[in-house]
Amino acid sequence: MKVYEIMTITKNEIGEEGSRNLSNTVKDLISQYKGKVLDSNFWGKRKFAYKINHDTEGYYDVINFEMAAENMPKLESKLNFIDGLIRYLVTAD
Repeated sequence: MKVYEIMTITKNEIGEEGSRNLSNTVKDLISQYKGKVLDSNFWGKRKFAYKINHDTEGYYDVINFEMAAENMPKLESKLNFIDGLIRYLVTAD
């Protein structure tokens, strides 16, 4: 198992509760692909340095997790279709 960190940015229009629900969806996907969530840190609403899809701010969340490397493409494929998710970045520790 490899340790990863994912930072997600969700749309401002879904609000804090919607953003937290989306974060739980990401955690459920990690578990679905036999990963284990180690830590989660919800940063809340932040301003962007530049506009992204006409938005100027969004909700940030950072999740640390373990997962087998062969399951990462499947997870990333599912992340691409989550409505409300503006951006995500996965890095390996």
